[in-house]
Amino acid sequence: MVPLLSGRLLRLGLSVLLALTAVSGCQPLGRQTVFANTVRNAERTHVVPAGVTLCDSCSTAGLRPQRNVLALSSGGLYGAYSTGFLSGWTKTGTRPEFDTVTGVSVGSLIAPFAFLGSDYDGIAMELYTGVRAEHVFKMRTWVTIPFKDAAASSGPLKKLIESQITPDMLTQIAAEHAKGRRLYVATTSLDTRRTVIWDMGAIASLAGGRELFCSVLLASSSVPGMLPPVPFMMPRPDGSLVSELHSDGGITTQLFLPSVIFRAAEGETPGVPVVPGANGNVYAIISGKLYPDPSPVRRKVLPILGATTESLLYAHCRAELGNIYRQSRLSGMRFHFTALESGIVVRSETPMSIDPAVMQMLYREGERNGLAGPHWQFVPPDLCSPPPHITP
Repeated sequence: MVPLLSGRLLRLGLSVLLALTAVSGCQPLGRQTVFANTVRNAERTHVVPAGVTLCDSCSTAGLRPQRNVLALSSGGLYGAYSTGFLSGWTKTGTRPEFDTVTGVSVGSLIAPFAFLGSDYDGIAMELYTGVRAEHVFKMRTWVTIPFKDAAASSGPLKKLIESQITPDMLTQIAAEHAKGRRLYVATTSLDTRRTVIWDMGAIASLAGGRELFCSVLLASSSVPGMLPPVPFMMPRPDGSLVSELHSDGGITTQLFLPSVIFRAAEGETPGVPVVPGANGNVYAIISGKLYPDPSPVRRKVLPILGATTESLLYAHCRAELGNIYRQSRLSGMRFHFTALESGIVVRSETPMSIDPAVMQMLYREGERNGLAGPHWQFVPPDLCSPPPHITP
C-alpha cells in the first residue's frame, strides 16, 4: 500500500470497508450481470491489448529456466525496508539476476528497479527515503469527499511514477523480456473482485506502452477510498471491451508468484520427486513485520473493526508466504524470506503515513539485514507468534 493520509481517516476507511464486507460476506448481493460497465467513453480509459495480462497461468512459452525469483510485498512506507534490503544484498556480492520479479502495491513500484538490477539501487534509495506527502497525494476539500471516488487526488503520485519510468528504462525492460525474463505486477479489479496479473515486460514491448505501464503501477498502489481507482478497458473472450476499475493489488494478495513460475522451474518432468533447492531459489521480501504491533483496543465499533482489519491483512500476508513455501517445495525450489524484525520500533501513525525520517530508518534496517548474509528465514511464519507484551 502507498504511504497515505492520517491514521484517523485510514481507520475510518478500513472500518467501513470491513463492516460492508461483514454484512455482504461472500454473497453476490443479488447481482447476476458481472460485466455491466460496457465501455462508452473510450477516450477516458486505457484500452488493454490482448496478451498483457496473465490469463494462462500454466503456459511456460517464452520463459527461460526459473532459477532465481523475487516477490515484493505491499506495505506502504515499509517499502523503504525492501529497498534497503536489496541494496545491502547487492553489497554482499551475492545478489543474482532475477529471472522473474513480482510486486504488489508499494512492491510494484520497487519491482522495475529490482528487475533491472543493482545499477538502480541508488535511484530506488532516493525515491523511497526522500518522498514526501506532497509527492504522493493532494487532499480534496472535505465537503466534496462524499461525492468523489476518493479522499485525495493521486495526481502527484502519477507524476512521480512518470518521472521515474523513463523511455530508456522501458527499453531495457523490453529487452530483458525478450530474453525470457518476466516482470509481473498485481492489481485488483473492483468490478470482478479478483486479482489481475500484468505482464509488464509485454507492456514495455508495446509501441507507446509507457502510459499503460505507468497507469498499471498507479492502479496497483492506489488504496481504495484514499486514492481513486484507475479505469481500464479490458478485452472479453468475444472481442468486445468492458470497463473495469482497478485498485490496490494488496486488497486481494499481499504478495504473489504465478503458478507458471513453478511450472517453469519443474522443467519437462513435473510431478517427479525433486530435491529442495535443486531447481533454484524463491526470495520473498516483506515490506513490514509479520505480526502487527499489539496495543489496547477501546470497546467502540470503529476501533474494534480497525483492529480486526489489521489482523486480517497481516494474517493474509503470512498465509501467502505459506502458499509460496509449499509451491516452492513441490517444484524443487529453495524458499527464502525476510521481514522487519518484530522488536524494531516504528514511530509512525499508520503504515500509510509519510515520514522521511522513519523511511530512512527502515531503509537502514533493511540494508543491515541485506548485508548480514543476507539474513534469510527458510520456513514460513507460525500461525501465531510468541505472546506479545501489551503496553497499557
